[in-house]
Amino acid sequence: MPSTAKTSQAANCADSICLGELPSMVGYHLRRAHAAALRDLDQKLARMQLTTAMHGALEILSHNPTVAQGVLAQGLGLTRSSMVPLVDKLVERGLVERVRLPEDRRAVMIKLTPEGRKLRTKLRRMVQEHEAQLHAALQGCDIDQFTQALQRLITLA
Repeated sequence: MPSTAKTSQAANCADSICLGELPSMVGYHLRRAHAAALRDLDQKLARMQLTTAMHGALEILSHNPTVAQGVLAQGLGLTRSSMVPLVDKLVERGLVERVRLPEDRRAVMIKLTPEGRKLRTKLRRMVQEHEAQLHAALQGCDIDQFTQALQRLITLA
């Protein structure tokens, strides 16, 4: 009688490739789920010359009059250095503007422009449709518990 480890490994082997222990790894499934969940949205945003991070920035800025660039990076889970080129692209497109505080010229605040607000409204409908597809795919799952589990993983970073 084969051992459990060998039986489990054989079950993870497809016709052309053996996945080894990957199917038992949470990280493997998270990476694949992330890619699958965002594939359609990434393609739609790319046609608009946007990324999910840019969408996230527009969403945050639509709910806050101004946000410090570093705080915006934190809210998106990005590094400060990766935030600079992202904001540069949004500024170039006239979607956001940088504002310097008179009392501290070193502080860089980001503000949504009227054009950015208009685009965010258009994006909102598209993202709501995408979210509805994700919810449908997770039918039967407790979304609140699922989201809380993902939040616990995020705190590992």
